[in-house]
Amino acid sequence: MNKPVSIVITPRDRYSGLVKCIEQIYLNTDVALFELLILDLGYPKNDMIQLRQFLSTKDNYKIIEYGCIIPMEAMDRVRPLLNSPYTVFMDNDSIPLGDWLPPLITTANRQNAAVVYPVTLERAGVDDGADIRTHLYTTEFRVVDVENQPYLIEHKTYRRCLHEEIPKETTESQSFELHCVMFNTAIFKSIELPRITIREHLDIGLQLKARKLKLYVEPGSSILFDNLGTRAKFSDLRFFNLRWNKKITYQSSRLFEKRWGYKFYSEEATYNWARRRRLFIFLRWLYFPIQIANKIDTLYAAVQRRLFPIWDPLTDPYSQSKPLYELLNGSAPNQLDHTLNTAD
Repeated sequence: MNKPVSIVITPRDRYSGLVKCIEQIYLNTDVALFELLILDLGYPKNDMIQLRQFLSTKDNYKIIEYGCIIPMEAMDRVRPLLNSPYTVFMDNDSIPLGDWLPPLITTANRQNAAVVYPVTLERAGVDDGADIRTHLYTTEFRVVDVENQPYLIEHKTYRRCLHEEIPKETTESQSFELHCVMFNTAIFKSIELPRITIREHLDIGLQLKARKLKLYVEPGSSILFDNLGTRAKFSDLRFFNLRWNKKITYQSSRLFEKRWGYKFYSEEATYNWARRRRLFIFLRWLYFPIQIANKIDTLYAAVQRRLFPIWDPLTDPYSQSKPLYELLNGSAPNQLDHTLNTAD
């Protein structure tokens, strides 16, 4: 008999964190509820040796080797292997907290939801703030016009608030993030997974809205996203550079624009974000403390912005934007194209 949930682990920005992630899954999750699929996208040999040692006493897992490919391609490849009613995707730099899985299942059943995800907390890393703060509660799509061109804004409510400030009610959302998200498996198998490395979660959120399907955040469940807070390994740069090099992120943005008709207001800022985090990973590999790495990273970003100014024509783009679905009068978003690959 299939378990209620398949938990799929993929790298996010780097390879570090895999073993800790899986240790915490087994510590905080009833094994009767899940089977575990670990997607090996080129992990270093030592990481896999440690992982297999930990898993030597477990019998509800599979390790699937796909080689060094982007997460969306791996998610697509694994779909035929998913047989549980629900599928959780969790990044390797996230860990579940407490009894995290039952509330997601309960909400999915009660709301007949396509997607349910936990509150995502983040550990201090790049950026100042409390040691533990909110990374994601709900997401709202907003649109701002610049010279008659609509630009999409991803607005995260309660961003960087303390966990205790988050509302306790199950709440509808417009998107999610892949730090941790639970899909209705049948629906997940039916959606398009474009080969993009940026805002892929927004693409899926728009697809679900177009089909009048529901997404919810469940505050009774939470995970902790590391946000590069732990020390990095040099091998982490290999995966980061695959996912976040400017060529592939630029092509991903163009594919999203082709599919939905919206540019990203923060596109150029994202390229700067990737440069900063690449430097931060390198500094952490060199044992620089987080605070010092942050100061160097911030100085580097300031110099970059002075030498190569980022396109940002509006002083307050959020206040000048409007909710996407208000502009659409509550109707479904219009998908203009179904191309899945930037090479097409």
